[in-house]
Amino acid sequence: MNIRLEFAFLGLASTGWFCSILTRFLPMWHVIGMVEDIKTTLPLYWDGVWLNWQHHTTGRLHCTFYQSLLNLTEHFNTWKILVITSIGMGTLAIAVYPIGWIRYPKNISFKIASGPMFVVSGLVLLVVISWTTHLTASKADVVLTRKFGSAIYTGWIGTVLLVVGGINETF
Repeated sequence: MNIRLEFAFLGLASTGWFCSILTRFLPMWHVIGMVEDIKTTLPLYWDGVWLNWQHHTTGRLHCTFYQSLLNLTEHFNTWKILVITSIGMGTLAIAVYPIGWIRYPKNISFKIASGPMFVVSGLVLLVVISWTTHLTASKADVVLTRKFGSAIYTGWIGTVLLVVGGINETF
């Protein structure tokens, strides 16, 4: 294969890996509505797998990390594990390619091994994003509505880039 094409497909797959890292940090959905309490009214409530955001009526944005995994459902824990697995597989694939390029320039099978790792990373990310999209599109409470967050979109883009880059790296 042409060296320029190899680096172009490695760049595609690496961009997909970066998108999977963004998927880990961005909120997966937005829950919008009015939540009235005795003390305060929250006009906007963002919820993702990793952080809990609250926008108060005073205009301040308050962010808290989930302190315990016990209060989250099994979906959150599974999503966390799968996203971290996808990032780890992408990291391994990015590490294998330069090692094969520098240490074993004549052995092409070592470089090609990074392609299936990128594909597996993309497929694992596809599972998480599809599952989250399905649960986000399902009905919420009567008062609250759910909308897709930015992590859904970066996850779809990352999945496509990882799979396309990994398949073309293999051949």
